[in-house]
Amino acid sequence: MILMNRRPVSRKEKAALTRNKLYASAEQLFRQHGFEAVNVDAIVRHAGVSKGSFYVYFESKNFLIATLINDYVKKVDFDYRRHMESLPLNLPAQDIIYALVNKIVDVLTENIGITNMRILYKIQLDEESKTNAIIDYNRELYQLFCDVISLGIARHELQTPYPAEDVARHFVMAFRGLAFEWCVRHPDFDLKEQAQHHFKLLMSGMAGTGQK
Repeated sequence: MILMNRRPVSRKEKAALTRNKLYASAEQLFRQHGFEAVNVDAIVRHAGVSKGSFYVYFESKNFLIATLINDYVKKVDFDYRRHMESLPLNLPAQDIIYALVNKIVDVLTENIGITNMRILYKIQLDEESKTNAIIDYNRELYQLFCDVISLGIARHELQTPYPAEDVARHFVMAFRGLAFEWCVRHPDFDLKEQAQHHFKLLMSGMAGTGQK
């Protein structure tokens, strides 16, 4: 049997492999133990690389967390889009918004959790490690709200003197405020109940001529 010679692994490929090991190890450990319980030593030990290698690819643990969050936000927003597209085509715009709100709450409470959300807010206040994915106005979540609002206006189910983009931005800011309230008032703040109530208040002022 003739064995084919393997192509030598380039330095660039080795670097990418090392970075991916660190990234995957950190993601697994953070999921199992939470952000605060995992340090750099644990990450490099799990990845099987030197501690010096960690700082070649990531400035700090918080920088790595921000990178993970950026990637996670993109995935979550894609899931939000997919969830919204799975809803009945004739569903009223208000009901689509309520369904989206419920989906966001489920992700925050069940997938991310109160502890990690508190850490996320802490990271956002740190100029060196904050992640723009959460606050970027080009984020897919803004576009999702904008699409639903535009649909409701076109159907005459919603009415507003403001551009759909502005309303969508305030919807996301409102949700960010609700999440912060949840972080500081937990466990005496039911995020789903409060989010549903808050968005019903917001939507009550946008009822259009097409609403029954």
